[in-house]
Amino acid sequence: MRLAFLVAVWTLASPALAQQSVSLPDVSTPAAERGQGFHFASDGPTGPGWTRPDQIARVYFHDDLPALFRRTLVLDADVPDTTRLSWIFTGPHAGLTVELTASTVRLYEREYASAGLRTPGETETILRDETRLYTGHARTLTVVVDAHLSVSVLLNDQPLLLQPLIFDLTRHQLMFSGPRQEHRVLDGALLVNSPSSAAITVLPEKRHQSMLGFGGSPSIPAYDELSAEGKRQYWDWMRRYNLLVEREYPMGAELKPDLSNINDVHDATPHYYGDNFPNGEVSDFDYSRQTRELGGSVLYEMWALPHWAIAAYTPQGKPIFDAWNKQVKTAAKPDVYARIVVEFCRRAKQRSGAAPEIVGIENEVEQYPEIYAAMTTAMRKALDDAGFQSTRIQMADAPYLRMGVARATDLKNFSSAWSATDFTAAHEYDYQEFLSDPDLYDGRLAAMHAASGGKPFLATEICLNDGRYQESSYRLSLQIGQLYQKDLTQLDAEMLLYCWLILDVEQPNFGASRALFVPDRSQGNIPVPSSFQLRVLGAFSRHVPKGMHRVEASSSNADLLSVAFTDGSRTTLIVLNRSTFAQQLRINWPGAHWTRMERTSFYDPNVETDVPASITVAPGEIITLASFSAPNVATP
Repeated sequence: MRLAFLVAVWTLASPALAQQSVSLPDVSTPAAERGQGFHFASDGPTGPGWTRPDQIARVYFHDDLPALFRRTLVLDADVPDTTRLSWIFTGPHAGLTVELTASTVRLYEREYASAGLRTPGETETILRDETRLYTGHARTLTVVVDAHLSVSVLLNDQPLLLQPLIFDLTRHQLMFSGPRQEHRVLDGALLVNSPSSAAITVLPEKRHQSMLGFGGSPSIPAYDELSAEGKRQYWDWMRRYNLLVEREYPMGAELKPDLSNINDVHDATPHYYGDNFPNGEVSDFDYSRQTRELGGSVLYEMWALPHWAIAAYTPQGKPIFDAWNKQVKTAAKPDVYARIVVEFCRRAKQRSGAAPEIVGIENEVEQYPEIYAAMTTAMRKALDDAGFQSTRIQMADAPYLRMGVARATDLKNFSSAWSATDFTAAHEYDYQEFLSDPDLYDGRLAAMHAASGGKPFLATEICLNDGRYQESSYRLSLQIGQLYQKDLTQLDAEMLLYCWLILDVEQPNFGASRALFVPDRSQGNIPVPSSFQLRVLGAFSRHVPKGMHRVEASSSNADLLSVAFTDGSRTTLIVLNRSTFAQQLRINWPGAHWTRMERTSFYDPNVETDVPASITVAPGEIITLASFSAPNVATP
C-alpha cells in the first residue's frame, strides 16, 4: 500500500508530468460519518475580531490532532471559480497549509518560531511549497501525516502531493477566500474517524531475554552544574523513570599514568557541540554510589586512550579504516589497557561500593581485530587475578550496527576472546538512514542477532545526531520508540541506553536530540526534560524493572508494535500505534491482570491511570499496561 502510494506520487512529481493536469477519479459518497460541518459564502458577513477587517469567518476544528493522523473533508460541490479553500494546520514551531481551488491543490510547510529565519516584515518562512493541477470534481480532500515522517494530500483518494514532515501539528482550521461582491458558496464537513480493531496475543511460555535495565551516560560537568535542589530532582527523575544504568564516559585521552586525575573534572576531555560549553569525559564515584543506592548498575568503557596506552601498529594484512574513513595506524597496548581498567575497578569499589558490573572493550575507536581480541583476553585475566570475577565484559562498541556485525564476526575468529566476551553491543546511529521507514532496518537487526551467536546484546548508545533531524518533535521521538521495540523484540536487547542522560547546552537542538535532560539555569539550575525523548523512553522503562523477562507477543496489525514482560508475579504490556487510525485492543494474555495504564503522547507525559473497560490506542500513542504502579510521585 505504501509503495503504491509512493509510486503514484513520484510519477506525478516527475518534471515531465509535474505541470500536467491529473484527472480525478469519481468518488462515491464516503461511508464515514459526517462530523463538524462548514458553510462558506464569499459575500457573507465579516468574521468578528481584530486584524482581519474583511475576511470571512473561519471554521475551527476543536479536536486535538494526534501525532499521526488521517483527516478528510467531504465537499458537497466543486470549489467555485475565483475562490480558494485553505486547510490550515498549526503546531508549536511550524505548520502547513493545503490550498484547494477549482483546478489546483497546493501544499506548503512554513516555520514561524524562529525570527532568525525570517526576513524583516515576515511572520513566517516557507520551507517547502508544491502545487498540482487537476481536472474533475473534487469531492474529498484528505491530509495524511504518517509514521514515515511525511505528509501527503489526496483528492478523491488520488495521491497528488507528498512532502517530508518532521515537526508536530496539533490543531487545524478552514479559511475560505473569494470575491466579496459575488455570491460563491462552499459547503461540506469533516469526516469522523472510527477506530479499527486489533488483537494482541501474548504467549507467556515463550521466554526471551531478562532485562538489565535502561539508562545512559551522564555528562558529569553538566551534572555538577545542578544546584543541590537540582541534584535532588535529578535523582528523583532517575528513580521515577528507572534510568538506573550509568554508562560511564570516563577519563580517556587526558588520563595520567598513575590515574590520579581519573575523577578530576578539570581534566575532563571536552566534547564540543556547536557553540555550547564543553561537556566531558570524567568519572564521579559519588554519582556511581547514588546510582547503586537506587538499585542501579555501572557500565565502564573508555573512548580514546591516553598516548601512553597506544603505540604505532603495522598490520599483517590489509589496513582498516574507522567510521570517519581514516586509516588506523595505531593500536592499544592490551596489558596497559587492562591495568587501567583493573585500577579503576579497585577505586570504584573503594569509593562507590562496587566495581562496575560490566566493562566494555572500547567505545567507537577502531582497532584491528587481533588487538580487540588481545584486549579482551588481557582484561579477563587481569580482572580475574584482581578478584573481579563477577565483572562481565562487553565487546567493543561500534558507532553503527553494520560495523557491530563485522566486529562480532571478526571476534569469533579468536576463540579465547569470544569465550571471554559476555555481551555483544553496538551503537545504532545508522538507524537514522532508515528513520522514515524503520522496517528497512530490520535486516541489520537480524544480521546483528545472528552475529551475536546466542550472546546477549546491549544497545549502548541511541540518539539523533543527523543534521536533518534536529527538531524537538514528538514525531521524531516516536521513531526512536520504534527502535526501542525492535531492539527488544528482534535483538533481544537486555539494555537500552540513550546517549546522554544530561548535557550542558545553550543551543537547544543539541539537548533535544542528544540528551534526555538539560540544566535549566532560568529555574535555579534544575534538570528539565530536553524534549519528548524522555517520555518515549519512559513508556518502555518505567514499568520494566531489572529482572523482568520478555515473553512472546504478536499483533494482528503490523502497525501496532507490542512488547510484553513478566517476572512471574508482575506483568507489563507496551503497545505503540504507528498507524493513522485509533486501534481498539483485544488482548489475549492468559492469567494477566492489569491495574494501571500509562499513556504517552504529545499531550500525555507518561500519565498513569486506572485501566478503562475498553482500551483504545490513539495514532502515534504508546500505552503501557501493568499490574503495578511505576514510582510516579516525586519525593519531597
